[in-house]
Amino acid sequence: MKKNYLKIIVVILLCWTATEVNAQWTVGMKGGWNWTSLARSNMGRIDETYSPRGGFDAGIQARYQLTDWLAVRADLSHLSRSYRMDRNLHYLDPVYTNYSNDYLMLPVMADFSFGGKALRGHAYVGGFGGYWMKAKMSGKTYWMTDYYVYYNDFKESREFNREDQRLIAGAVGGLGLSYAFINSKGTGPVINLDALYYYDLVSHHKGYAHLSDPRYLNTLSVTLGVAYSF
Repeated sequence: MKKNYLKIIVVILLCWTATEVNAQWTVGMKGGWNWTSLARSNMGRIDETYSPRGGFDAGIQARYQLTDWLAVRADLSHLSRSYRMDRNLHYLDPVYTNYSNDYLMLPVMADFSFGGKALRGHAYVGGFGGYWMKAKMSGKTYWMTDYYVYYNDFKESREFNREDQRLIAGAVGGLGLSYAFINSKGTGPVINLDALYYYDLVSHHKGYAHLSDPRYLNTLSVTLGVAYSF
């Protein structure tokens, strides 16, 4: 039995040595645009309609190359995840609220690549953790009297409360394309274009004592990155 364990350890060490020979770091920055939608039950809210809004994605990226076709990719991003709610009341002018949320996101993904030495395609799959840093609201609201309806534009920061879940997690996946300007030493700049989809598995709303009201954000992010491989 001990000999079997020894053989397994030797095989693991040989595999690790092989990956270390091919290992290479690529580190850089990225920036781009995203599109976020809210998934929420409309139970009891038949007069509310939610629609996606755009935001930004900016941060740093790192990739550790294990083999010619497999790497580990991790990003640290400031992601703006925003959406809109419209009130569908026929007796009112357009009444709406824009929700703007800033998140710090850390996706960690397996990076499966294919192609030549310079131009390569990528398929990403993994998970992410996130922290809800800041929330803002803007839009148009109303109040009524016996004879008139009054409208008011507003813009304000939103204070967090105990119903908010600020730590989130989920699944992430996507596709990418990179072009490497690698010299004979195996180093050089790399440009990459990526499309990642963030799918929340943790609701950012904990719900009330007697009412479950889960709310999930889903974000498609398209970014352009500039990095250096060494």
